[in-house]
Amino acid sequence: MTYSEIWHRIATSYDDSEARAIARILIEELFGLSYADIVCGATEQLSADDTLRLDTAVRRIEQGEPLQHVLGYADFCGNRFSVNSSVLIPRPETEWLVDEGAKLMGVTATSSPKRILDIGTGSGCIAISLKLRLGDAYVEAWDISEEALRTAQDNADALKAEVVFRKRDALRAEGECLQGGALVSSAPTGQAMDSINSNEGALVSSAPTEQAMDSINYSEANILAAPWDLIVSNPPYICDSERSAMDDNVLLHEPHTALFVPDDDPLRFYRAIARYALLTLNIGGSLLFECNTRYAEATGTMLRDMGFEEVTVSDDCFNLPRFVRGRKNSHNQ
Repeated sequence: MTYSEIWHRIATSYDDSEARAIARILIEELFGLSYADIVCGATEQLSADDTLRLDTAVRRIEQGEPLQHVLGYADFCGNRFSVNSSVLIPRPETEWLVDEGAKLMGVTATSSPKRILDIGTGSGCIAISLKLRLGDAYVEAWDISEEALRTAQDNADALKAEVVFRKRDALRAEGECLQGGALVSSAPTGQAMDSINSNEGALVSSAPTEQAMDSINYSEANILAAPWDLIVSNPPYICDSERSAMDDNVLLHEPHTALFVPDDDPLRFYRAIARYALLTLNIGGSLLFECNTRYAEATGTMLRDMGFEEVTVSDDCFNLPRFVRGRKNSHNQ
């Protein structure tokens, strides 16, 4: 099977230039061949088993499966993350959240390790990348999907990143925090939080010491009200009405719970997360969002109306407004 035959098969689902790129990456990743090898006919010299392997992979792409699912991984912030149908495929533009979050935490003048929360973690790419960048930071990540959390755990283990994963519903976080009667001022902080990483709902943890348990009345409410220096989220933001414009390789192979929101409430996750952030961010702490480009400005306006300061809307690598940042001030306390 020649390179030309391969990319022409893929071109039934993609334009020619993208089909060529996908074919090249597929061959390079499966067999370790260089582009020079490929154009010189190396695929015609493959063994029968490897030819069958290649044909199977091409057939999966012809049927609309994303290249990253065929390979089983995607690259993000210089690392390789396992992906499957339970998580969104990491996009290159999302790396802005890691770059900006690491920059913010790098200049925060506090003596204790930073505390970072990633809401809607999926594959764990944001949380894990922040942990790898910031070293001694405490990083926690939430998702509503157990399958996604298992994938994120596998990625954290593979990359040796200590991240605490919890099953949490972002839409209920504010209410549960208030219902539990836990205030930020009463939540465990600093050394106490570092010593307690094992609680109901945590998928990655080590058991709390007796001394830590004696010193803190620890509960689910405490977990939800624990103070954060940074909350980052790339929540569902595609409106249901936008489905018709989306490619099948996304619609049929990525989790809809991580993609879509109702047309009549496109900011539902942003509003819920921002309200939770007002309760739990430390003074001066930051909230970072990735947004639907149609609603980035509206998200920024919402944060300003809620009392966040230094609200900015930033473009992605394609010069589209996609990221919103806000900072909690003392008046939000």
